[in-house]
Amino acid sequence: MILGIVGSEEAKFTPETEEAARLLIRLHLKMGVHRVVSGGCHLGGIDIWAVEEASRLGILVMEYLPRTKNWEGYKARNMLIAENSDQVICITVKVLPPGYKVRGFEKYCYHCKTDQHVKSGGCWTTKYARKLGKVGRTLVIDNDSPN
Repeated sequence: MILGIVGSEEAKFTPETEEAARLLIRLHLKMGVHRVVSGGCHLGGIDIWAVEEASRLGILVMEYLPRTKNWEGYKARNMLIAENSDQVICITVKVLPPGYKVRGFEKYCYHCKTDQHVKSGGCWTTKYARKLGKVGRTLVIDNDSPN
């Protein structure tokens, strides 16, 4: 299976949620995956961790980098990820970590129309994969601590 792995940038994770994300990645990689497709996000996070974890397991990796750092570049890259994967998973967190500098709509995922996880461009990619008739899932790490 060719698995597309996308999700949130590194700043949206704590050391604990990064480890939870890496565990999710490793678990999915052990399910008959022979190639990982990802997007090489310059902000780090899921894209980079997916490549690192796949490399550790000897799994081939294909990275599609955006040609430009604007929506048109990201959209074209995300479409390539979905088109060249059998399945796509997006890994994100339920809430932003303490100290995260909000720049826009991060607390609400307008792709999924939910406040049950933070916004991730990976959600757009999973939705596009579904439009292509493929499996696309968003996996949310529940880091919502009680107040």
